[in-house]
Amino acid sequence: MFNTQHILYMVISAIISAGLLVFFALRVKEEKTKIQILKIFAIVTVIIHYSDLWYGFFANGGEETISSTHILPVYPCNVMMWLLLVASLIKNKNSLAFRVIAEFCSFGGIVCGFIGILLNANFDANPTLADYYVLKGMLSHSTMLFGCIYLIVGKFIKIRVFNALSITLGLATFVVCGLLVNGLYSLFGMESPDGMFLNSNPYFPVSPILLGLVAILFLFGVLALYERRLPLEERWYYILKKKFKK
Repeated sequence: MFNTQHILYMVISAIISAGLLVFFALRVKEEKTKIQILKIFAIVTVIIHYSDLWYGFFANGGEETISSTHILPVYPCNVMMWLLLVASLIKNKNSLAFRVIAEFCSFGGIVCGFIGILLNANFDANPTLADYYVLKGMLSHSTMLFGCIYLIVGKFIKIRVFNALSITLGLATFVVCGLLVNGLYSLFGMESPDGMFLNSNPYFPVSPILLGLVAILFLFGVLALYERRLPLEERWYYILKKKFKK
């Protein structure tokens, strides 16, 4: 990990992504076009994720092994990929469902995307981009990361304290997916892949649930400070106070 190929990939990916984000932010103003851009990156992410099946099928004489991540939401990035696609396809971008999914993708997807590129397990096991299975994993994380950032750049969401609620619901979804994946493996007498890293965390030596709770509290504090720049009537406590009075 962090060999020349890895560093070059991260630098080139960052430059291309930043350039496109700036270009779209300056030139794309129509909501319809913004939605199309979001859809393109969400769909491309899914296509790249599954492209190794097609590649392997033809490269291996018509045979290819299906991995757990092709059929199950084993890891956080798998869930993020599908949530990004769902968000892009929701017609009513003002709906509560879109707001919750998009807000979680914006924050959680950015974290997952960065970790998936910076600490990619497949690249760590086989540190070369000449292996398509490794390359496609890096590319799909890059397109997913772009889509999640574009939710903010394209102004699909508003940065506010209530984002923390969406993230809480999203992290709860992670836990449910992890329990279901591990439960399915146990049910069929298979060794669990440790879905969502519920049993062990390869990045931080603490419980992922505890880490998630700490992250939510930290984010709440940061967003509360951010809202101090907004007019009083747009701050979270004023909105809640107004709702309770009703």
